[in-house]
Amino acid sequence: MNKYALIGAKLGHSYSSIIHNYVFNKLNIKASYELIETTDLASFVLYAKSNLKGFNVTIPYKEKILQYLDEISEEAKILKNVNTVKNIDGKLYGYNTDYAGFLGMLDYYNIDYCNKDCYILGSGGAAKTCFNVLKDKAKTVKLVSRSKTFENIISYDDLIDVNIDLLINATPVGMYPDIDSCPVNDLILNKTKEVVDLIYNPKETKFLKAKNSKHDGLIMLIIQALEADKIWENIKISKELIKEVGDFCEQYRAPL
Repeated sequence: MNKYALIGAKLGHSYSSIIHNYVFNKLNIKASYELIETTDLASFVLYAKSNLKGFNVTIPYKEKILQYLDEISEEAKILKNVNTVKNIDGKLYGYNTDYAGFLGMLDYYNIDYCNKDCYILGSGGAAKTCFNVLKDKAKTVKLVSRSKTFENIISYDDLIDVNIDLLINATPVGMYPDIDSCPVNDLILNKTKEVVDLIYNPKETKFLKAKNSKHDGLIMLIIQALEADKIWENIKISKELIKEVGDFCEQYRAPL
C-alpha cells in the first residue's frame, strides 16, 4: 500500500485526509493518507524518503521544503513554493497544485475573468497564486494589503476609487470560528460585481453572503488535492468526481 501524508505545523482543521482517503477508496486505489504535524522538517524529509510515496506541504513549509527537493515543476518555480512532493526511488520532485486548484475553481463556477478588473485581498502565498492565474488574461490584477511590500499592491482605501468586476478573498478573515468578520465594508461590496472566497469553512462567509454568492474555497481545495492524486496515482479528474467529493465533505463543515 502506498502511503501519503500532509506535513505542517498545525493541521487540526485540515480536510486533506478526508479528501484523499475518500478518493483512494472511491477509485479502489491501495493507498492511505495521514496528517503529520512537526517542527522538524529535516527529520520528516528523511522519514518521507523511506516511508512515503509522496506528501503534501502546508504552512509553514511550502518555501522551506525547496532546499530538500531534487527537481521542481515550472509552476512551482513561478510561485516559488511547493505543496506536493512525489518520491521516486528516494528522489523528491516538487509541484504546486494550488495554481491548478484556483484555475479549476474559476472554471467550475464559470467565472469569467478575461479582460476584467480583478482585485485579490491579501498578499500571502494564496493571494500570489491567484495573481499568477489571473495576470495573463485579466484587464487589471492587483493585490490588496495594508502594507505595500512590493509591486502590484494597493491599499484597502484604494478600492474605493476603482471598478471591481471580481473580488477574491485570500485572507483568513471570516474563517470559522470568526464567522462574523468580513475583510471589506459594505461600500466596497456594493460596487463589486462578483466575489470568490478561498475560505471553505464555513460554507457561506459573511463576505459571500453579502453578494449572495456560493463561490467558496472548497472546490479549490478539492481540485488541488485531486491534482496531487493525479501526480501520485495517475487518476482522472472530472467535474463529476469534484462534485462527489464536495458533497461528501459537506458533513464536516461548520454549521451556519
